[in-house]
Amino acid sequence: MKAGAGARTRAKIALKQTCGRATDAQGYVDLPQANLIDGVRLEQFERDLREGDGNELRLKFCAVHSSAALAVNCFAPFKDRPQDLSLLGEQGATAIRFEKRMQIIPGRRPSNLDVWIERGSSAVGVESKLLEYFEPTKPVFAEAYKAMEPDSEPCWWAVYKAARHGTAQHLDVAQLVKHYFGLRRFQAAAGEPLKLTLLYLFWEPSNWQDVVECGRHRQEVEALARQVEESSIEFRWMTYPSLWREWASIPLLARPARNLQARYEVPI
Repeated sequence: MKAGAGARTRAKIALKQTCGRATDAQGYVDLPQANLIDGVRLEQFERDLREGDGNELRLKFCAVHSSAALAVNCFAPFKDRPQDLSLLGEQGATAIRFEKRMQIIPGRRPSNLDVWIERGSSAVGVESKLLEYFEPTKPVFAEAYKAMEPDSEPCWWAVYKAARHGTAQHLDVAQLVKHYFGLRRFQAAAGEPLKLTLLYLFWEPSNWQDVVECGRHRQEVEALARQVEESSIEFRWMTYPSLWREWASIPLLARPARNLQARYEVPI
């Protein structure tokens, strides 16, 4: 099993090699457009990212290892044709946007979902990860989040309490808990029944079984899924490569799936 600080570096090098564009030493292209695969256009997502809270377009988006760029390359084509989207066993969508803000506590920074997919009486909020989880993260919460207890389900509140005193791990639990809080607020404000799903969608190298960090990350994701399986906001997870394999079997989506695989499916 491969381990150590070099795994993230090896992944950056591998992704830089498949980018097909000139980059600087850190793996950044000069313009956002240079980080797009065939079939993706700047006008499909530029406004969303500029209005979002993450400042993704100007800074991090230009990295060949950007999780925001990965999400855009994967979902931007469906902005033009949302009815073609196939995700989580369901076909179609009514609207798709990037960098969806979810206000949790007035006056504090909102939760920021990478992709927001509306499907009539349901919606899917997507948290996208590429290399972030290769380095462990310690959960951090401001004291203000204690006010969310009355609005939270017991299963997620137990996760929050454990995370507050937890140690660093590959899964960013604090971020997912905050997404849950934001979705609960959104659900309460909707004024009508709305089925919500929080999808944790992450990249893995093609040889993920040989990479210690990937194995540990999966274990942590699976543990969280078990902890919150009774939640009214469904928590789902899947890998980008598994999604692309599904799309590759659908004639309408086979070409974009191949483009994504050519760009991102690499061993490290």
